[in-house]
Amino acid sequence: MNFKLYIILKILLLNIVVFLLVSCYSFIGGSVPEHLKTLYIANITDNSGFGNPAYKNTLMDAIIENFQRDGSFNLVNNGGDARLNIILTSIREAPVAVNPGELETDRKVTVSADVEYYDFIKRKQLWKNSFSGYETYPVSNAQQGRDNAIQTALNNISNDILLKVVSGW
Repeated sequence: MNFKLYIILKILLLNIVVFLLVSCYSFIGGSVPEHLKTLYIANITDNSGFGNPAYKNTLMDAIIENFQRDGSFNLVNNGGDARLNIILTSIREAPVAVNPGELETDRKVTVSADVEYYDFIKRKQLWKNSFSGYETYPVSNAQQGRDNAIQTALNNISNDILLKVVSGW
């Protein structure tokens, strides 16, 4: 066999294998039912008792941004093939491990939310889950540190919600 032909066939075969491997792998959109094209994200209910209405808006903005970036759904302002109902259930603060006689230097914020994913076409609940995110912050930067930690936890929850919807984990 001609050496050039052998090299060309080898390169062609390698390209075919690489193409097949790349085209077979798809994580995003892996388990969104095909009949669901539009998604309505209901206004978030804040039952956390934390007293800052900005946090539910932060979570809503993060979720909308994630779904727009992902592109698995067209987001709609009402109706929709599917709906997400989100309840911000708690925002808690606790000291990070402090030994007796030591001053507290860091605190941990934990944010929790309950989410229901509902299919309006088939009129059934696809899943209902609780999500939780946390972040620590230095006590020396009390208010700003707490706000930043809560925003990070909310962003983590929004990422988890997107992954649960589009991948079914």
